Amino acid sequence: MNPKISTKRIKEFEIVTNPKVIKLLLDKTRKDIVFKYLVNQPMTVKQLSVAMKKKPGTVLHHVQKLNNAGIIDLVETRETPRGIVERYYRAVAREFRLGISERMSAYDEEPEASKDRVRAALLGLSTLGIHITESEFGQARSLLQNLIDREAEVSRVYDSPGNHAFQSLPPSTRRDVSYRMSQFLLSQDATYRRTLSEWHDLIARYLRRIESEVV
Repeated sequence: MNPKISTKRIKEFEIVTNPKVIKLLLDKTRKDIVFKYLVNQPMTVKQLSVAMKKKPGTVLHHVQKLNNAGIIDLVETRETPRGIVERYYRAVAREFRLGISERMSAYDEEPEASKDRVRAALLGLSTLGIHITESEFGQARSLLQNLIDREAEVSRVYDSPGNHAFQSLPPSTRRDVSYRMSQFLLSQDATYRRTLSEWHDLIARYLRRIESEVV
């Protein structure tokens, strides 16, 4: 059996607007599969199960859900000398943006303009069926603003007008380097991780309400 390799290139980002797909990405196991592993390289279910220290059957269940939702693709199939078929999966994009058409940043913006964009983003979630209540709007706004402000601070480490070497890179390379550096620096920031977890928990609560209403 000759290897079957997909020629489809991974996209820089994918905008996710379906509430059910958003909920898939908020699950911790599926989130790890996508953002810790499959945005970086193709892997098999067996490789994922070893890396994540989970049973292959459990990982396969989540991989199938992500594949059916279009979040990951089967990109290569190989047959080992012993006749075992290995299937390699990869994320369809390096970054997933949940319902917002552009990545918001407070970088180079006036504080009031940044706050307006945060408010607009929160109100825009209503198009996904996520209607944040008045009692929780302040908390949601604070969480999202803190995330954006920290992302902006991190971007200034390398993405500044004075960094001529970085600015001279081709736009696609600059975006890729920026994304990788941001992900690394933010992953080391305990406060950012905690805030991001609180934001995810808040959105997940609304998605569970949507699901219960559908049922």
